[in-house]
Amino acid sequence: MNIILMESTPPTSEDLRPYPLRQSLGFLLVRTALKLRLLGNVILQEAGEDITVDQWGILNLLWEADGQTPVELARRADKDKPNVTRLLKILEDKGLVAREPDPRDRRSHHIVLTDAGRALEPRLLALGTECYQQACRGLSKQEVETLKSLLNRVYANVS
Repeated sequence: MNIILMESTPPTSEDLRPYPLRQSLGFLLVRTALKLRLLGNVILQEAGEDITVDQWGILNLLWEADGQTPVELARRADKDKPNVTRLLKILEDKGLVAREPDPRDRRSHHIVLTDAGRALEPRLLALGTECYQQACRGLSKQEVETLKSLLNRVYANVS
């Protein structure tokens, strides 16, 4: 099998000249992110779940590794600490997470799933899969992997 490697060349200033806003990378990314969040919230609401995509994201991080600190959750969610603190308060009020003091540091605490929070995992992961499948409809598995890779590269470039 012959594989042709194409040389990657960065865009020139001519390639980056002003063009209509709706064609800009930033606009396309934000528009897509907003629609994807809306789709996720609609799917959750239609399924009768009293939870938002942002709350689902925090629970997902805890399903991966229970007992994280709010600072760890903020870093892993790529959100600021006040936003995560607000989300944790909502999840705590819903009885899905609890705060446990850190036995080694009185100033710190860990966020742990309650039984109710743990019980949501299979249902919410299935709804997440439904959202993912709808968003990626018409894309091949390879196209999805390429898209993820490209988005991660753009993110690294602007970080």
